[in-house]
Amino acid sequence: MTDHLYTADGDIFTPSPWAGSPWSTTSQHGGPSNALFMRAVENLAADAGMQPGRLSVDILKPIPMAPLRLGADFLRRGKRLGVIQAALQRADDNSLVAIARAVALKAHEDQVPVFGAPETSYPSPDEAAECELISEHRKKNGPHGFHFSIRMRHGGAADDTITWFTWPLDILEAEAPSPYQRCAAICDLTTVVSGRLAKSAPGTWDNEQQFLLLNTDTTVHLFRPPVGDWFGFSNTSIADHRGIGVASAMLHDEQGPVGRSVQTVASNA
Repeated sequence: MTDHLYTADGDIFTPSPWAGSPWSTTSQHGGPSNALFMRAVENLAADAGMQPGRLSVDILKPIPMAPLRLGADFLRRGKRLGVIQAALQRADDNSLVAIARAVALKAHEDQVPVFGAPETSYPSPDEAAECELISEHRKKNGPHGFHFSIRMRHGGAADDTITWFTWPLDILEAEAPSPYQRCAAICDLTTVVSGRLAKSAPGTWDNEQQFLLLNTDTTVHLFRPPVGDWFGFSNTSIADHRGIGVASAMLHDEQGPVGRSVQTVASNA
């Protein structure tokens, strides 16, 4: 088994088995494509002396376990703000499967924050209890993929928990993901984590909980560069009405709050 998500040949990215989804043997998990989009955005932003402030990914159809062409460029490149657009297309027929748009901003290193980050006191990943993202039944009977690589820890007070995640794979062969990329992949879990926490007993994680909702997109807002390998969700919420919903979470790294992740939710009934 490989230890990376994709192999690259120019702008063509071929998924390894680790990019797979829990829903089908023919489709990718949303996490790897989020990371791939973030890689393109991060590189363009760095070339312009900026950093990503937002990434929004729209999934147009199931992302196939097939070679994909990734294109990305600035829609606008100013001195302080840039807007980047990116697209994933099937390499065989050029059909669009996912698109992304990002905001890149120039940091002012000497500016004192106008509003500080929320003060929190959650357990670190080392202090939280190990958990399993997926159930034993799904491990034994479901398709292999990215979800099998994710490590998870859960802790905090019963009414104020934090759920930490990391994944140990390279994004490309011999290329480790940056914290931005690792964080973007984890944010694909916003709906499933918010839903399971809402259905689990207070303070607990029950990976047997299922619900007929899935995300159609991911938006990640970051007010500073993320650091490290572990990323956590707190203050999760999810609500739906007539098959349409929203899931969200405050996003943490080991230095504290770093932003927020939001997903649009649709019925899968």
